[in-house]
Formats: sequence, structure tokens, C-alpha cells
Amino acid sequence: MGKEVKGETRFELLGGSASPNGLDEMAREVRAGLSRPPRSIPPKYFYDSVGSQLFDAICDLPEYYLTRAERALLERHADAIVERSRARTLVEIGSGMARKTGLLLGALERRVRSTLYVPFDIAPEPIAASAAPLLAAHAGLRIRGIVGDFGRDCARISVAAPVSTGARLFAFLGSTLGNLDERDAPAMLGSLARIMTSHDRLLLGVDLVKDPRVLHAAYNDAQGVTAAFNRNVLRVLARELDGDVDEDGFEHLAFYDPGRERIEMHLLSVRHQVFTLRGADVRAAIIPGERIMTEISRKFTRTRMEATLAGAALRLRDWLPDPEGAFALCVASTV
Repeated sequence: MGKEVKGETRFELLGGSASPNGLDEMAREVRAGLSRPPRSIPPKYFYDSVGSQLFDAICDLPEYYLTRAERALLERHADAIVERSRARTLVEIGSGMARKTGLLLGALERRVRSTLYVPFDIAPEPIAASAAPLLAAHAGLRIRGIVGDFGRDCARISVAAPVSTGARLFAFLGSTLGNLDERDAPAMLGSLARIMTSHDRLLLGVDLVKDPRVLHAAYNDAQGVTAAFNRNVLRVLARELDGDVDEDGFEHLAFYDPGRERIEMHLLSVRHQVFTLRGADVRAAIIPGERIMTEISRKFTRTRMEATLAGAALRLRDWLPDPEGAFALCVASTV
């Protein structure tokens, strides 16, 4: 897939839609998650085309402060972050619909004439959908998208954005790091650190510990969009893994665990039911009140963020919280 402009390919997509091997991995992960208590489904399977659209709608909800807070910080600090990084290439992990990417690309464009943007997402549809407006807005931009799982495919970045392209700014925005637990977050950051040079920088958006009432509202919106997003994963599994799943047999449940400083999102069974996924060899009897965890969203303090980075052989260089203390950008480098 490519977009040709004056003989130059400005848009490439490396990888494509789910392959048989991808479905085999999905079957293994889902089977493992549903076969042991507490039952769980990996949150990456939220993001089919419908799930990506629903999450995009969540970002506009009045209760969902995260996107607005992060955008405001990027508007204030993008130029300084890019200038200090001396980057020529932007690599965005979990790019989705690239809602805030234009702020960083604009800062890059003001510094260098030609820039490379490497969006990395599990689904090809949001990469392709976001490419057209970005290319129209930035004349010197090239996009080389990667379809893959950032939990295992970070090595592909070195193919799409080799060291020879110059200093790279890796962006992991939207507090997506919070979806990884205390073990997986340093492991994922470590996989990035191993391909970063001393000239590269990592920009993280992190949600901060705050009033639990604010957090509860953000994940239990009045319009029910987050509930629809949560339940959509059932459709994904039924479609991809030849399943019989009663979507109406589950309710959305999200709450803040103050001890672990994280939101937990679950699907709550409202009746006796059998959860069948033939493609994953799953036939699970679910009782009323039983939960299937679908996502966590950890909240950070500066101290916890520094410890997480240290566990990945990274060090904090800049800590940029918003005035309300709701959200922060942080910039890190290899140790």
C-alpha cells in the first residue's frame, strides 16, 4: 500500500491484516486468559475497526480528561521537546487515530524540512485513516506504518526507522503505559531501550494519581461509550475465533483500586452462561457475578515513573505535569 507524490512514496504500510499465525496467537492468549482465575482477555483485542472508532469517541467525552490534558501539555511543550531531542523522525507506539500527532509533527517540521513518521499499531485501519490528513497537512512528511503488537514486535522499528535516519523521538502517548502491569511495563520499555541510541529520546504521556471520583467518572461515562467499547471485545472474539458469546449476558464494570492505584475494567456476567470459542478450544461455564478482566489503567507518581524507567535501563530527563496535577509528559533516555 502506498501513496505516490511526484515519484516518491509518501505512505507505506509494513504488515497487513491479521494472518493465520496472528489468529493462532490470539487463540493461545485468549484460551490462557479464560482458563484460569481470575479470567481475563488481553486488552489489545479491543482494537478492531469498531473498537478503534469507539475509543476515538471516548477521547471526546466530557468525563475523559486524559486526552484534553495531554493535548494541552503538547501544545505548550512540543517545540521544546523536539528541539532538545534534535529528532528528525517520530516513532509513535500505539498510534491509533493519531489525534495529537500533528502537534509533534508540526514541531518537527519547524525544525527540519523532511520528516519521517512511523506509526505503530495493532490494526491497519487507524494507521491508514490517519495518514491522509497528516500527509495533506505536512508537505515534507513521509509515513511508514507498522502493523504489529508492540509487546513483541518492537524490533520492526529498526527496519522502518533505522538509525541512519537520524535522532528519533519515540512517543508512547495516551497513558497507554498504564495498561501494562508492574512487570510488563518495564519489559515493554526495555524492548524500546534496546533499540534506542544515546541520541534518541522517549516521550511518555502518563496519567497521575488523583481523586478517585474523577477516575471513576472517566471510565463510567454517562453516555455508555466506554461500556460499548468494553463489550465490543466480545464481538471481536466471537468473529475471529468462531464463537457463541452472549453479549447481553455481560455488563460493563470499572472501578478504582486505591491499593494498587489503578482502574480495573471488567465484563460482569449477569447470568449462568457458556462462553464458547471454537477457534480457541474454549468452552467456559460462567456464573452470575463472575468477572472477566479486560483492562487495567495504572496511575503514576513521579517516583513510580522513575522506578519504572529504571527497571528498563532508562532515566528521566524531563517531568512536565499540568497545573492541575492530573497528567504529565515525561522525556527519558537510555542510561
